[in-house]
Amino acid sequence: MLRVLRLQLLFLLCCLGIPALAEQADISHLYEQIETARQQGDMDKADQLALSYSELANQQTDLVEQGKAYYALGRNAMERNNYPEAKQQLQQAVSLFQQSDQSILLANALRQLGLTFRYQSDYSTALNYAYQAMHIYQTEQNTSAIASAYNTIGTILEKMGQYEEALQAHQNALKLHDELGNQSGIASAIYNVGDLFRVMGDNDKALSYFLQSLELDMASGDPRNIAYSHNKLGYLYSESGNFAQAGQHLNQALALFEQIHAPRDADWARTNLAKLAMEQGDYAKSQQLIDGVIGRAIEQHYKSLLVDAYKLGAELAITKGDHNAALAYIDAGVTQARQNNERADEAQLEKFRVEVLIKQDAVREALAALQRQKQLDDDIFSTKRVTTIASIQAQVDFTRQQNQIELLKKEQALQQVKTEQQKSSRNLWFLSLIAGFTLLLMLYRRHIQKRLNRLLVQQVDARTLELNQKNQELQLAYQKLETISLTDKLTGLHNRHFLESHIENDLDHCQRLYQDWRAGKTAKPENADLVVFLIDLDNFKALNDTYGHNIGDEVLKRLKHRMQQVFRQTDYLVRWGGEEFVAVARFIHREDARNLAQRFIETIQQTPFIIEGLAPLQVSCSLGYVCYPLDMNQQNSHWPTLLRLADLSLYAAKYSGRNGWVGIEDCKTQLTSANISAAQLQHWLDQNKVIVHHSFPGSLYWQQP
Repeated sequence: MLRVLRLQLLFLLCCLGIPALAEQADISHLYEQIETARQQGDMDKADQLALSYSELANQQTDLVEQGKAYYALGRNAMERNNYPEAKQQLQQAVSLFQQSDQSILLANALRQLGLTFRYQSDYSTALNYAYQAMHIYQTEQNTSAIASAYNTIGTILEKMGQYEEALQAHQNALKLHDELGNQSGIASAIYNVGDLFRVMGDNDKALSYFLQSLELDMASGDPRNIAYSHNKLGYLYSESGNFAQAGQHLNQALALFEQIHAPRDADWARTNLAKLAMEQGDYAKSQQLIDGVIGRAIEQHYKSLLVDAYKLGAELAITKGDHNAALAYIDAGVTQARQNNERADEAQLEKFRVEVLIKQDAVREALAALQRQKQLDDDIFSTKRVTTIASIQAQVDFTRQQNQIELLKKEQALQQVKTEQQKSSRNLWFLSLIAGFTLLLMLYRRHIQKRLNRLLVQQVDARTLELNQKNQELQLAYQKLETISLTDKLTGLHNRHFLESHIENDLDHCQRLYQDWRAGKTAKPENADLVVFLIDLDNFKALNDTYGHNIGDEVLKRLKHRMQQVFRQTDYLVRWGGEEFVAVARFIHREDARNLAQRFIETIQQTPFIIEGLAPLQVSCSLGYVCYPLDMNQQNSHWPTLLRLADLSLYAAKYSGRNGWVGIEDCKTQLTSANISAAQLQHWLDQNKVIVHHSFPGSLYWQQP
């Protein structure tokens, strides 16, 4: 019906001899159709309409309409993941909106332009554009746009590793969208908060947020947002070992991405499906998906996705034991990562290279790769400092702009007061005639003012109470964020909370692999064991007493790099407390545990710690480890039990002379409690129920000699 009325209106305008107005109505209708087609995922139609819109806008020589046409083309290009083209179109739109003084349209284009830089990993530039857009939105007091800008700023800050600031931005967006009743905006904010928790390692909380986001996206009907939520849910379910639900969500995401013609996002989903197939042991399917993604990524210039595919290809080849194929993927991935300036990915690929070369006994080449990885890690650390400074500068500039606006408002108010004073002087003669009447008015006004003052005091008290409540809520939020923080501040390693949040999933996954073998469903699993290493620096108190706690802290910081030299990027490296550290070697063969333990002891003992202003410090450590499952034929241990056995092994290494290791690799007794004593363990050893290996030439002492 609306379409019929619109056509009748166009016909009437033409009959009245007003073709320009008719064209204006038609072009506005086209712009609405572009938005609708894009939201429905019909990108072919959206592109056709945008080209028609651009032709009409050029015929009218209207700068605003031309800018909107470029904006529509840029948004379409973003939906198709064609970011170079999107950047070019949006920059044209920004230029035209600046010339035509269209503040909101300009801010929208700046925000989208910031997103294109974000998708290309130029986060400092992206943040600068986002703050420019926020400045305009706040000047125009556009609450809905302010909320969207908070979402954009939060996603950029998350990529820069500034999680507290990102969480605050997403919370601001969620609050504003909730006040406006904007369901789509609420869904986006919840999705972003969930993704932030995922990055921080709290998968359970991330899962609850993504499920809620999917429910809201389904209600709003936006296929792209629905696909994003399905893809993230599939990834999380895969990480937790829930492969059935993971496959269901990932396939739904793939179908929706294909429906809206978003090829890069579709291959993003296929990459997750390939990883899922690899985790399920379907190597042929995983290889087929990876090869397809790599071919299309090369053809369509999806450079970042190409690096992800090369990394997954290398991981699959390593899992299959095809070292030559793994090195080929690694070489291609390193080359592309360098072109993309993606140093974190390059460092991870070099870590894969070290792992492969060690398995090939190419020690010299492995050392060279390890040195390249260390240099990349140092460069990444420096880059993070630069991007953090850039983000702070952008925030400072944004705050300065806000202050300048406030000063301008105050100057305008002062000028208005001066003008009123001049008028009062000119009319003084008139005021003198009505002085008596004015006196009466003043008395009445005083009475009214008293009432207003009482009302104002009540409002101030209420506002103060509200602000106090908000401050308490904010303090609780900061405390909660600090509680869920997963990184040790001193060393940069993960902390105890991180390990306790992740280890149970790994134990369950390991147990499932062995359960299938025990049930006769699969061959005996390889590289399916977990090894928990408990590490303690020898005589660390004496080092602190001699050199001071600052030097002790420097040693602890540098221990991180020693751990990274021995253990893999996929292993868990944790500061447990004080001078105690935990390393969990994930999914290896338990017989490799002895080599890892010896390598780590030698890495600490043979290479002094170099600290400026001091002679080289000779440090040693003791190490205890335990393998999981302890008995491959049955499930007989849980995390507290493993930790207790590793602790007993560590103390045995201390009692037996330090600078060595003790490891428990098998246990044939049923462990029903974590309260195991050294005497019990010695008794099981005497009965040959426990298999222990160690590096000490003499006797092993489980208790203080």
